[in-house]
Amino acid sequence: MSWMQNLKNYQHLRDPSEYMSQVYGDPLAYLQENTKFVTEREYYEDFGYGECFNSSESEVQCELITGEFDPKLLPYDKRLAWHFKEFCYKTSAHGIPMIGEAPNVYYRAVWVMLFLGCMIMLYLNAQSVLDKYNRNEKIVDIQLKFDTAPFPAITLCNLNPYKASLATSVDLVKRTLSAFDGAMGKAGGNKEHDEEKEVVTEAPTTPAPTTKPSRRRGKRDLSGAFFEPGFARCLCGSQGSSEQEDKDDEKEEEIRETTTRKPFNINDADEEWDGMEEYDNNEHYENYDVEATTGMNMMEECQSERTKFDEPTGFDDRCICAFDRSTHDAWPCFLNGTWETTECDTCNEHAFCTKDNKTAKGHRSPCICAPSKFCVAYNGKTPPIEIWTYLQGGTPTEDPNFLEAMGFQGMTDEVAIVTKAKENIMFAMATLSMQDRERLSTTKRELVHKCSFNGKACDIEADFLTHIDPVFGSCFTFNHNRTVNLTSIRAGPMYGLRMLVYVNASDYMPTTEATGVRLTIHDKEDFPFPDTFGYSAPTGYVSSFGLRLRKMSRLPAPYGDCVPDGKTSDYIYSNYEYSVEGCYRSCFQQLVLKECRCGDPRFPVPEGARHCDAADPVARRCLDARMNDLGGLHGSFRCRCQQPCRQSIYSVTYSPAKWPSLSLQIQLGSCNGTAVECNKHYK
Repeated sequence: MSWMQNLKNYQHLRDPSEYMSQVYGDPLAYLQENTKFVTEREYYEDFGYGECFNSSESEVQCELITGEFDPKLLPYDKRLAWHFKEFCYKTSAHGIPMIGEAPNVYYRAVWVMLFLGCMIMLYLNAQSVLDKYNRNEKIVDIQLKFDTAPFPAITLCNLNPYKASLATSVDLVKRTLSAFDGAMGKAGGNKEHDEEKEVVTEAPTTPAPTTKPSRRRGKRDLSGAFFEPGFARCLCGSQGSSEQEDKDDEKEEEIRETTTRKPFNINDADEEWDGMEEYDNNEHYENYDVEATTGMNMMEECQSERTKFDEPTGFDDRCICAFDRSTHDAWPCFLNGTWETTECDTCNEHAFCTKDNKTAKGHRSPCICAPSKFCVAYNGKTPPIEIWTYLQGGTPTEDPNFLEAMGFQGMTDEVAIVTKAKENIMFAMATLSMQDRERLSTTKRELVHKCSFNGKACDIEADFLTHIDPVFGSCFTFNHNRTVNLTSIRAGPMYGLRMLVYVNASDYMPTTEATGVRLTIHDKEDFPFPDTFGYSAPTGYVSSFGLRLRKMSRLPAPYGDCVPDGKTSDYIYSNYEYSVEGCYRSCFQQLVLKECRCGDPRFPVPEGARHCDAADPVARRCLDARMNDLGGLHGSFRCRCQQPCRQSIYSVTYSPAKWPSLSLQIQLGSCNGTAVECNKHYK
């Protein structure tokens, strides 16, 4: 092909006019005779412009075409070449003129490659610009406003979820705490008590006419006591009376002294208890034939103070006693076959029950009654405790499936055991109704003794709304009315919400690790989530919480991925606005319901569903497996929860100060003592 190119160049150089005529035709064919042409000198001097035809020879620098012609007259391939060259000469695009002016194919190939590379870069840059536009990226607009902010809702909880004196009347809670005590004993080592606690003489019963009132040694303190039926070895009839009479004379004076005190009467119970499980008529303790025993009086009370550490040898010395684990007190005791399972009208915090209470209202509670009409709360679903096993440091007889469900096997760390026990308490309380859980927990008046907002006294009953939380029991929300907007007139602790709270640490559950309250700051429409977003405040201090409001407004689709209203039929917090925390908990609960056929007691369940049974080892294993599979509570790889489009975020600063001061001499709370005594009481 090179010889053809050389031939063309040779013809071009030999006769340029003929060559131009062959390529472009005769330029003078269509001109008039009187047309005037400019010379080369005139063109260069007047216009300063020439037309170069890519000749590399010095003899031929430039050829002028002074005539116009029609490119349509050219052959098709020549016409395309002419148009391409014209475009190359006239365009301002980078690289294209150089392609047209390239002296040979090699130069032209290089410029083509450079041009294509620039076009690729141009395409990539344009694509990135379009992608950025399609992402609808936002500019964060921050506005600082110094204005009166609306006062948020404040939810206050006692760190102790339930009163120990009332919660232990629930059989499942009692069994849970018993398993907890056993696990803690194994982890920390069994410790013998140095001395037995004294007991009082008064019996909370009305003795039957045929029964001689019992005389008890020592003094009996009922505060914090909780009684349950238990098997023990006892001495009845002449065996017990001969031993007791030896001690009557030396204790007569003491007995006479204690009987002058006001006896504890089970009729003094101020609340009826209808929250125990449905009564089961099936007796789980042995019911021996009364006629098979010796000729002793079956209705007579037996003695077990000295023999409760020994295992019964037969029917004649096997009794059921009212046993308190904290004091090791086992009294009164009657032969096993004389107790009767029945239903009582009321049961108090010590598990003492009464059958004939005309003032009682509501459901009757299952109980077991002795011949002397002494009754103890007992639902009959678990066998009574073996007192001798418990006192010898062993583990009381318990259902192996229940112990497996509690999950204490193999645990040696006390902190881990306490955490597991708290979870078990939540499972146990989930079987009760909201009304029963509220009754077992702290009331408004018991927790909040004084309150003021903007310097004015609060109406504790009206201004605080009770909210039952699975972790903290009864919580109380201030500023809960969504139709009323409260604002603090000035900044500082003097004009906000001020409260004097009393936690009553003497009635704390054994699983509660700290004394104080849990405070959560949130919008009225939001669920508080005190276990996740709450702040703990200790007792004996003035705890000040400073608030700063930050409002977030996010753009919805297509400009963002926020959720204008994320509440669906699966959202378990139906009475509250959508939140990310609530979304994750709802998603987790739905997955648990689907795979375990029961719900996690820490979260609400939809209507028609139930919580997992605390004593069901299969359900507990399934729930633990789901927790592990989901990577914890917030298994984001299974749950997709977006931020709400509008959100209020409260930044909290906390500062404590010792309370009270030595100079404080004001009446506090409901204490009726002196100022010093009241300060010491509330401290």
